[in-house]
Amino acid sequence: MILKERYFMLKNNYIIDLINVDFITFKENEKVAGEFWIKFHLGTKECRFRTDTKEQVTEIINTWAEIHGKELSLHETEIGGANEWA
Repeated sequence: MILKERYFMLKNNYIIDLINVDFITFKENEKVAGEFWIKFHLGTKECRFRTDTKEQVTEIINTWAEIHGKELSLHETEIGGANEWA
């Protein structure tokens, strides 16, 4: 869940200020189709998140890019598959 167009919150677990995220890695789970793993890289630390919607992956990445002054306009059709990017 994105809060105030800046914070990512996993209810009852953690909240991340996306401005502090250096980069994001993501991939589709090789064993469970339609499940995606996201890693937020914060300096030498990382925080992991799992979702089963491409929409949530694109929302997180697009929000992160906007916070850093960039516009990716990544669409959910660009997420997934064996190469990560369709």
